[in-house]
Amino acid sequence: MPEFGRGRPFQPKQKTSAPTIPGAWLVTLRSVPHHYWDIKNVIESTGEARVYFGEALAYLKGQGVSLFRVEATGLGWVDALYRWWREAQHRDAIPFEIKVYVHNTEEIASFRQHPPEEIKARIEQRAPRFQLLVS
Repeated sequence: MPEFGRGRPFQPKQKTSAPTIPGAWLVTLRSVPHHYWDIKNVIESTGEARVYFGEALAYLKGQGVSLFRVEATGLGWVDALYRWWREAQHRDAIPFEIKVYVHNTEEIASFRQHPPEEIKARIEQRAPRFQLLVS
């Protein structure tokens, strides 16, 4: 038996690093790297959103952040993530932020400064929708 997979051809896993659902809202979230997996799981827990690209640790302007590029067909995930964020704030007693962006760099909302209803309204108003390119 080959050690460490040696002797077998490389078999890449199916990866999707692009949105796939026509009409889905496209947003980017940024937060602290410590909670990457929890945040990703909560975003995807409702079945209305999918992290099509995530990075547990990225450096933006010298600051370590986690990135989530999300395609969403509904906005119930915002409520779920907001509830989780509030609980994590109390449980860990360490304040942290989740910010929402469109076009990857334009900030439209902050979990600290905006209630979930306002975050959802801003996504509906400002987030681009995925358009399937047909050739």
